[in-house]
Amino acid sequence: MIKGKNSYFIIFLIFLLFSGVIFANNKKKKSVILKEKVESKVDFFGRRTFEGKIVNNLDERVDFVYIEFKIMNGRNEVIEKDRSYIYGSVYKFRDGSISTSSLKSGETGTFKCITSVMADSIKKYDYNIGWKFFEELPEKY
Repeated sequence: MIKGKNSYFIIFLIFLLFSGVIFANNKKKKSVILKEKVESKVDFFGRRTFEGKIVNNLDERVDFVYIEFKIMNGRNEVIEKDRSYIYGSVYKFRDGSISTSSLKSGETGTFKCITSVMADSIKKYDYNIGWKFFEELPEKY
């Protein structure tokens, strides 16, 4: 066992090492993410709808932000894929293209995705959030 002043120094270094690891693992990853849980509802016709909010935690504007749902039945078979662009900021590009689903850094947008699937046939769903980065002109897609 180490005795004296050196033992305190070694314990202090070990503390610093573990503190750095803990703080590094607790940092939030910057991305475009859900702000709250997805709210699942049934509309007047019995179809499943999904609503929620998406926030841009990046340091730059993102354009054409969407959420895509993969809807599955009881046998884990995909029965429908639906994509919904968020309601965000309007951004006009130099070529005249307009995005109504842009999010500036820190900004939040909303979405509502209406499926054609009857609510009782959906057993689970998964989602993916996507976006594009554009400096000035959007690519054609």
